[in-house]
Amino acid sequence: MISVAPNCEKHTVGYPLTGIAGTVVRRREISGFSISDNVYPEGLHLSRHYHKDAYLNYILAGEFSECYANTRATCAAGMLRFLPPEELHENNYGSGARCLIVKIDSSLVSRLGEHESVLSTPGEVQGFASTWLANRLHREFVAEDDVAPLAMEGVLLEILAESARAIGHADGIRAPKWLKRVRERLEDGYLSSPSLTELAEIGGVHQVHLSREFRKHYHCTIGEFIRKRRVEHACRLLSQTNTTLSEIALMCGFSDQSHFSAMFKAHVGLTPAKFREMS
Repeated sequence: MISVAPNCEKHTVGYPLTGIAGTVVRRREISGFSISDNVYPEGLHLSRHYHKDAYLNYILAGEFSECYANTRATCAAGMLRFLPPEELHENNYGSGARCLIVKIDSSLVSRLGEHESVLSTPGEVQGFASTWLANRLHREFVAEDDVAPLAMEGVLLEILAESARAIGHADGIRAPKWLKRVRERLEDGYLSSPSLTELAEIGGVHQVHLSREFRKHYHCTIGEFIRKRRVEHACRLLSQTNTTLSEIALMCGFSDQSHFSAMFKAHVGLTPAKFREMS
C-alpha cells in the first residue's frame, strides 16, 4: 500500500518546477507538441512538484499512483490522463511504468475557446473515443513515414477536444454531492450492475428522484451509463489482450457474444472483431 500525503494543495509556492522524469526511449517534436516514450523504474517516487505546461499521459504498461488536489488516483495501463499546467502533484511508481507523454503548448489549449476552462481539471479522460485516439497516436508515434507528424497533430487536436468534453461536462460538475457519490459507485462497480435501490440508498434519495437527477446532470439513464462503461472496458480488453470475444462478453457483463456484438457496434460503430483488427 503506497502512502501519499493527503494535502496536495493547488498552490505551488515552495515546490519545485520540474521537467518530465524517467528515461526517454524516444522523443518526437511536432507543431505545438512534444511527445516522448518514457520508462519509469520500479520504486521511483516523485515528491510534490509541478510542470509549466499541460500534459497528456497515455499509460502503455505498468501502474503508478498520483496525488493531486486532495485526490489519490491509481493510473493503470490503457488509461489516458490529463494534467493542467502548474498542477501540484506527487507520483509513486511502485512496480514501474511506461508512458507516452505529450507536452502541450499553452497556445494550443487557448485555441479550444470555451472548452479551455474545462482543461484546468486534472484526471482521467474517459470514453472510448479518447482512448481509441490515444491508441492511434501511439501507432503514429512509432511509424517511420513522413506522414506521421501530420497524422499525430490531427489526432492530438482531436484528443484535446474530446478531453474537454469528457473531463468536465458543465452539468456534471454542478451535480450535487449525493449524486456524485452515486456516480463514483457506478464507476467502481459498473461490471457488477448495482440495483437502483442500492444506488438510491447511497445517495439518500428516492429512486425516482435519483433517476431523474442522474439523467438531468449526465444526459443519459443509469442503464445507458453502465452499458457505455462496459463497452469502454471491452475496448481496452480488445486492444490490449488476446481474450476471446465470448470471454470478453461475459467479463463485461453481457449475456452472450451476440448481445455484446450488437451493443458494441451500436456504441462504437464497429464490430468487436473489426475494432480488434484496427487496434
